[in-house]
Amino acid sequence: FDYNNGNSPRLGIRAQDTEDGKGAKVLYVDGESAAARAGIKEGDIILSFDGKQVNDAASLAAAARESRSKPSVHLSIRRDGKTLDLEIKNPRKLKTADL
Repeated sequence: FDYNNGNSPRLGIRAQDTEDGKGAKVLYVDGESAAARAGIKEGDIILSFDGKQVNDAASLAAAARESRSKPSVHLSIRRDGKTLDLEIKNPRKLKTADL
């Protein structure tokens, strides 16, 4: 999802609500994204993002928006019945100049 309204780099994932209302399921990961570099995979369930509990896709989007200015964020995911802690380094928008 584009948590920065198109103005800044994105995490590079698409997520949806889970059936049980616990977390957000990753449906897609852009292979060149910050999320992919952090090790997030399709099928992962994101349980917390930057210390905030994730109950659905909307709460994940809200947590991502709030943390977009931080250089990195920690998240907990569930994969194959195990909980993993990952760190996403937020991509910086680099400025260019033609001289």
